[in-house]
Amino acid sequence: MAGSPTFYPKQPTGMGGGGGGATGADLSALAFVPVDLTDGWTLYDPDSLVASVTHSGGVNTVTMNALAVGSNDYAWAYSATIRAPRWYKALTAPNASDQEQQITSGDAFTLSTVLQFQEPVDRFATQAVIGSAFNPTSTASADIDLIGGMLQYPASGNPLAGAFWQQTPSLAGANANLDRSFVVHNAAAGRMGVSGYVNVDSSGAFLASGQRAGNASYNDTTTNLSIVVGLGTASTATITAGEDAKIKAFYRAVRFTLP
Repeated sequence: MAGSPTFYPKQPTGMGGGGGGATGADLSALAFVPVDLTDGWTLYDPDSLVASVTHSGGVNTVTMNALAVGSNDYAWAYSATIRAPRWYKALTAPNASDQEQQITSGDAFTLSTVLQFQEPVDRFATQAVIGSAFNPTSTASADIDLIGGMLQYPASGNPLAGAFWQQTPSLAGANANLDRSFVVHNAAAGRMGVSGYVNVDSSGAFLASGQRAGNASYNDTTTNLSIVVGLGTASTATITAGEDAKIKAFYRAVRFTLP
């Protein structure tokens, strides 16, 4: 595909925009953290759908085992039960000394994410998600409480993307020019806010925007949250063994002290 975008790599301070030493974040040029699912991520895969994962050039290639009978339970939308595989790690934000600080369900924070469409070698109808989660190893969408961004595409045809909360997405229509979906969601006082998205083409030009409100509180305000990357089917699609999905994703969390 043409014109892969540039995301600034992590600097010694843990932020983009240059600068060394423990001088704090340059809030005019925060770096995104690229997702490498082979480094520091834990896979939860209740039905062993993932055969292997490799990472090269910022792209995670996930090769699948067979799913002979399709079900919305293997999608990230449309079902109260989610048995789709997902990778997770602690959701953290670096302080001025580049020490990662755990974000909890009671914190005021924002999470910005990017999903970039990458053409698989042998694709199936796919949903990929990235966002924050309350319980990443649950199979109940209301307990997972995942909020963030979603990229979806059929076995053949154009991708679509947008915002997502629990089992409900808000996606712009399929577009052959879709390259990246930039999503930001917020939370404070133990309650999830709005997840809003802007989709762009490979030049960074605007394609679509929208939002999905979380409109729910976490079960408590003391639980350590996780960053989650999930992979599933689009609705009730099946998977043939050896089919793959490519995931190129980035994120950045910022925790706030409310005035």
